[in-house]
Amino acid sequence: MKEKIRFFISPYFLSRFYRLQSIKRIVKKYKIFGTVLDIGCGSKPYRSLFDNIKEYRGIDFKDYSVNKDFPAGKPDYYFSDKYIKTLTLPFKNESFDNVVAFQVLEHHPNPQKLINEMFRIVKNKGYILLTTPFLGGIHEEPNDYQRFTKYGLIELFKLYKCELLEIIKQGSLFSTISMLLNESLNSFAAKNKFFYFISVLIYLPFFLFSYISFFLDMIFKSDKIFFNYLILVKK
Repeated sequence: MKEKIRFFISPYFLSRFYRLQSIKRIVKKYKIFGTVLDIGCGSKPYRSLFDNIKEYRGIDFKDYSVNKDFPAGKPDYYFSDKYIKTLTLPFKNESFDNVVAFQVLEHHPNPQKLINEMFRIVKNKGYILLTTPFLGGIHEEPNDYQRFTKYGLIELFKLYKCELLEIIKQGSLFSTISMLLNESLNSFAAKNKFFYFISVLIYLPFFLFSYISFFLDMIFKSDKIFFNYLILVKK
């Protein structure tokens, strides 16, 4: 119950809501089943969206980010010092039926290597599901390296024999404005206790604009301004 309340009043509500809805729709539409590896899984906030799978495993660093707006989980595997040097995942070829990575691609120093590793460890006819930001503030510094357009994402998959099934744009003009404003307020609040107190006092209009933006997105749809991508590929 506590997590649900935090989710709906969070400054990141809009971005997370759009992301959850897109992932949920994709999992249902393509009937994803079998085993899933979540790369950069954190506390596994998207685990509950995969209803019909056999097993959901995750890998991350030992100091992984905990998302307090979702029920807590933890990685099943941890990246070793060797991974930092080689960027090679510690799994055999075709170890999993499906591989996912949510909001990870922008943090990887070699995104093409990450895609290559995902293709290596996923089984034939398995799904590779990614989400990654298009617009948004720098985060988890200094490990924030790039942003992608649709065309940049397509380029990452050109080396492989695969079927590109979906590229979904998440958000629109007003939700993007709201998200950027909330990110700025969150950064302001993180400076010290005084700034945090000020942020709490002025948060209400930011909060209300988040929900208003959700409805404005339906009326004023933008094909050029949005904040996130979802991409689904079948090996």
